[in-house]
Amino acid sequence: MFKRSCLLTILNCLCFSFIYAGTLQETVVEVLNTNPLVQERLKNFRATQQDLNIAESEYYPSIDLSISAGYNKAGDIKSGTVGAGSDFNHNVAENDYKNYETSLTLTQNIFDGFSTMHKIDFEEAQILASAYKYLEKSNDIAFQMTDIYIKVMRSAELVGTAQENVQINESIYSKVNDLFESGLTTDSEVKKIQATLSLARSNLTVQKNNATDAEYQYRRVLGRLPDIKTMQKPHTDTKLPTSIEKAALYAVQNNPSLFVSRYNIEGAEALYKQSKKDYYPKIDLEISQTFNDNDQLGNGFDQADDRFQARLVLNYNLFRGGADSATVQQRISKVSQEIEIQRDLKRQVIEGLDLSWNAYYMLENQLRDLRDYSQYSETTLELYKEEYDLGRRSLLDLLSAQNDVINSRSQIIGAEYDQLFAKYRILDAMGLLVVAVNGTADEFTSKVNLYTDDDMKEVLDIMDVDLDLDKDQIAENIDLCDNSLDGNNIMPYGCIKIRLDDDKDGVFNEDDDCPLTALGVEVQSNGCKIEDDISDSDSDGVIDSEDVSPNTPIGYSVNESGIANLVTLSANFEKNSANLPDDLEEKIIEFSEYLKAHPDLTAEIVGHTSKTKISKYRYNINLSIARAKRFRDELVNVYGIDTARLSIDGKGYNRPIADNLTLEGRTQNRRVEITLFKDGEKI
Repeated sequence: MFKRSCLLTILNCLCFSFIYAGTLQETVVEVLNTNPLVQERLKNFRATQQDLNIAESEYYPSIDLSISAGYNKAGDIKSGTVGAGSDFNHNVAENDYKNYETSLTLTQNIFDGFSTMHKIDFEEAQILASAYKYLEKSNDIAFQMTDIYIKVMRSAELVGTAQENVQINESIYSKVNDLFESGLTTDSEVKKIQATLSLARSNLTVQKNNATDAEYQYRRVLGRLPDIKTMQKPHTDTKLPTSIEKAALYAVQNNPSLFVSRYNIEGAEALYKQSKKDYYPKIDLEISQTFNDNDQLGNGFDQADDRFQARLVLNYNLFRGGADSATVQQRISKVSQEIEIQRDLKRQVIEGLDLSWNAYYMLENQLRDLRDYSQYSETTLELYKEEYDLGRRSLLDLLSAQNDVINSRSQIIGAEYDQLFAKYRILDAMGLLVVAVNGTADEFTSKVNLYTDDDMKEVLDIMDVDLDLDKDQIAENIDLCDNSLDGNNIMPYGCIKIRLDDDKDGVFNEDDDCPLTALGVEVQSNGCKIEDDISDSDSDGVIDSEDVSPNTPIGYSVNESGIANLVTLSANFEKNSANLPDDLEEKIIEFSEYLKAHPDLTAEIVGHTSKTKISKYRYNINLSIARAKRFRDELVNVYGIDTARLSIDGKGYNRPIADNLTLEGRTQNRRVEITLFKDGEKI
């Protein structure tokens, strides 16, 4: 029997870790086990395995048994009469009898021009090609599922942003309308905000339509509509190769499509060798035993016979009009054809990798600028709101600033998902998507005997085809959602009963008193935001009812009780200087007040520096200590903090929090970190 084991190639520059967005992982695993295209490739693999068994059977003898019984009538030709126009005088007796014949024949091929050997080589190559076709389709469907999953998540977030925009514009309209009714503004201002509100509602409809389209695409791949509430934004910690060249080299060596092409070439070469069989004779050994009898002995026609025969039979074609040489030449061209197909596939893989690689890193740069755009837009909007209330800004200014904020959020959402998708495209081109999403591909590769040292397994399909795979009592041919979850409320068409929930808050439209709730907001049973129980005055992530220190300054890290345990103060220290920059003074005041409000706390002040190519280790240690000391002295001498509560240390450039290769990163690394202690123990 054919046995083959393959070793999984490991590239040192790659490092895998599980993707923790479990919902995507579960979805991909399910789609690979249920998608019809993937299952079709698996069935094709199993059928191809049987082609090998058929080819191997030619090494064995053929044994044929023939049994016949019948009625014979002989002697119908009559005697002619001489001189009566007949040239023959037949003397044939008439006889009717029954005949019985049994024969057993064994035929064993001795030599067939190496045809069987090369046919087996071809079928072995076909098995491997069909195995990689299964992996190819698995990767393709996993990629489609990941793409659609990302589209659904992106669309849901964009719907949330559009809903927020409608709510904001409704709030602005309410204020402007109140001013107009009080005679404090003009009708043109009201009309302007009405126009803006109408546009916001139109944009919301567009985003809802896009979200619905994405959900229907999701059903096309998985066989049912998504449940947005259970979905999580996917992410992967899989590290990419350090260069595009390394990624491309890995891709052309491991992409499943190229493996398919490789074994198609091997198969074409085997058929080329097999086509030469007609240049050789065919030699068979034939052994037969025949038993022949009838019910009338000596009838003159068929006699009883008991014959054994053993012989070698050689058949050798001497001329076929050039067909054999033409067949050989055809097979040579087929090999060349498969090679050219592989060359084109390699170019396609490299092109896809190039485009994805470029998009991934360009989007990284774009996101940096978009986040700045968002930050500045939100700051501008807050300032414009204050200035509008003071009469220093027009409504047009306010709406323009609001539009910038919404636009920046939408663009960030799109760019973040585009970058995530680009990374998955890179992994797909390298043949690693299933591994990156699921953590392992063993469950699927083992189905086609790849990457295992075990003997080849054969799984035999049966004719008893399941016509209701999802067990919803709807036959497959009329089931519109043929992969429904067990227990779903199934309509007559096989899908869950559709109840609209436009804001995706878990409360259906007919029960939702607040149908425009932003995505992710916790709501009450009526669909409105929960206000009382989750207030967090200091925005430290601990709700007020559980917050021991409800006035923690913004930006301080806290423990589960809301008490600060780490303060990171980014300071624009001048290069090679321990002088406190002006932008740090307000933060020092804030921290001193926090210490005064919590006299039971002590603090360790740690200075940090940035690093350049010429940075010296000892110098930077001393500089970081000097910065920590300068910070402590300011707290003690200016703000009256007891020096016994403060200790200092310096780490130099040993603990960067950003990339020292960029100016922005070096600025972030020049900082002061403060760890807080209570009763001598770190909080």
